[in-house]
Amino acid sequence: MGRPPHLFTESVRYERPGYPPICGISSLTTFYRNERVVAHGRHEIHGCLSGGDQACCWGQFSGLSRSGDSLVERFADWYWITDGLISERRTFFYRPAI
Repeated sequence: MGRPPHLFTESVRYERPGYPPICGISSLTTFYRNERVVAHGRHEIHGCLSGGDQACCWGQFSGLSRSGDSLVERFADWYWITDGLISERRTFFYRPAI
């Protein structure tokens, strides 16, 4: 996965359950190429909201893990936008954690 042009700032910060914060575009690229458990899949977006320098979306991901297991996960993502690029992203999952 290469970085889509003009999508993230160089100093992007990504927070998601089960991982320490991912800081910087090179760390984000490494995460997607080498660390993320997902091999491939599809995001189905059920809704979006945006205003000012923030946006959010929610939906369901379906795919396969790198070990071949089926993955189905409802999610919500929150984005902060700086100069038209994503500068921060937080992902939330719909399952009991505590």
